[in-house]
Amino acid sequence: MNHWIDRRQLLRQGVYAAVAAAVPRSVGAANQPRLERRGPAKTVIVIGAGLAGLAAAYELTQAGHHVTVLEARRRAGGRVYTLREPFSDGLYAEAGGMHVYDTHDWTLAYIKLFDLPLEPLSPSKLGSLLYVQGHRIETRPGLKVDWPLDLPPDERGLSRGGMWARYVGPVVKDLGDPASPGWPPETLLSQYDSMTFTEFLRRQGASPEAVRLLRLGYPDLLGDGADRSSALDLLREVAHTRQAVKQLYTIRGGADRLPNALASRLADRIHYGAPVVRIEHGPQRARVVCVERGQAMALTADHLICTVPFSVLRRIDVSPPFPPDKQRAIDELPYASVARVYLQTRTRFWLNAGLTGEAFTDLAMMSVYDRTPSHAGPRGILESYMGGEHARWTTALREPERIGWVLRQMETLYPAIRAEVERGTSISWDEDEWARGAYAWFRPGQMRALLPHIARPEGRVHFAGEHTSAWPGWMQSALESGRRAAQEVNDAGSEDYAGTGV
Repeated sequence: MNHWIDRRQLLRQGVYAAVAAAVPRSVGAANQPRLERRGPAKTVIVIGAGLAGLAAAYELTQAGHHVTVLEARRRAGGRVYTLREPFSDGLYAEAGGMHVYDTHDWTLAYIKLFDLPLEPLSPSKLGSLLYVQGHRIETRPGLKVDWPLDLPPDERGLSRGGMWARYVGPVVKDLGDPASPGWPPETLLSQYDSMTFTEFLRRQGASPEAVRLLRLGYPDLLGDGADRSSALDLLREVAHTRQAVKQLYTIRGGADRLPNALASRLADRIHYGAPVVRIEHGPQRARVVCVERGQAMALTADHLICTVPFSVLRRIDVSPPFPPDKQRAIDELPYASVARVYLQTRTRFWLNAGLTGEAFTDLAMMSVYDRTPSHAGPRGILESYMGGEHARWTTALREPERIGWVLRQMETLYPAIRAEVERGTSISWDEDEWARGAYAWFRPGQMRALLPHIARPEGRVHFAGEHTSAWPGWMQSALESGRRAAQEVNDAGSEDYAGTGV
């Protein structure tokens, strides 16, 4: 099975101290000079203390600008959120962003800046599970699978990775660099943005049963699944993980250590519990109204950086309205429904069966991951990660019902699990009023219609966040977009109006 499909099928490799010195230098970010302020300091309001807002605020502050961050939540980090309760023995799990590739230059640069420890992960030699059409299938690296499916002769001898290489690999090679200016070209839009990923696989020649196999995992977890997502959107994500990735990491102790480190450098510049309800912008200034401690408060500045998801921004009053193409992007950009259910187990019993704990299924619980591969103690956490309509159905349940329902589904894969489970918890990003979804994605035709307008500044209002990046959904995308927005503000010409301060 190929690296992209199994990018989460990973276990700890060696001792951190022996590998930490090999962490790659963040070449792109390291070569970027610090922002150099020219002329008077600007006053800047940043909406949102997720990674994008924190990075923008940090960079502008370092350059000597006057920054105020308004955050609706009572914590920093946004959709980077580490769950430590109700788990035992120091266990934790991530509710949002978690993975760092060695190509994630900005993420690695900030990790190095704050001296955060990385946990290197590497592909496992253990087996994983597939569950499709009522068949429980064990797959192991290097071993041929006797598929219990009606595959044609030319596909029967292929692994799922082999099918992926046949039908998807050649196209990915021709995508170019999705982070380059002007991407995607018209040729890619006309070929791949007009169809779903399922349609793409069929046009590439995949049989119906091969399509069933290839859509398991990320293709059906992206947005509303392979039947509804733009093929170009998913191909772009594949290209991301094909960018000469040699190593994958997590942040030891929890991904929230990164936003917390950034927030600690900004101290009292961040106003928590201060949701913005109105944005006003004109040729000489930007103004926001937020609610803090139950009282409306107006703040004025030279520039505004808006990092909140468009799913939240569309609920904020904006005057004057943004141009129609920008407003259309704000109104129509979809955000993925994601529900995650975590079960703490007494032991990591799946290891005794020679399994990683990972499973991709066509069941409603969709996928399963071991979220404690490097934990020293006996206990573990299995997570069911659901997207799209299955996530929305799960969200409609009360938490005890979610946990019980996922446990019953997991028994299909792991009959011994009921005797092992000690406790559970869950999260749904649709329920978070300051997120209204987990990450941005695109339906067929939307990359053509919306992509050119998402990150474009509108006068003194600048935009950052994972949705404005070439790689939605990653910590890297949020950090890179925050630095880009900070650069836009820093490089803006001298204005007649000097902000009144915030």
